[in-house]
Order: sequence, then C-alpha cells, then structure tokens
Amino acid sequence: MVYVCHTCKTEVTPEGLKALPGVKCPYCGGRILYKIRPPVVKRVKGV
Repeated sequence: MVYVCHTCKTEVTPEGLKALPGVKCPYCGGRILYKIRPPVVKRVKGV
C-alpha cells in the first residue's frame, strides 16, 4: 500500500515508514499521510 505525504507530495512505501519511529514522512518529517485509493469504482445496488 502506498501513501502520499501532504506536505511534500511524495509517495511513501511501507518500507519507508519503517525507517522512522511512528508515522512520519522519511523525506520531510510530515505526519499527515494519505492512502492512495485504487481507480476501481464500486457499484452498490440501491434498495
């Protein structure tokens, strides 16, 4: 699963997150990370 840093907009892999304690961007030290969602649209049938 790949994350994107809010501050520097770089993609961070889970291996990059293990480099520092806690949840931080290894490039800028930002603590806000967004999970990249797949482009698949889920269709739910209405009731």
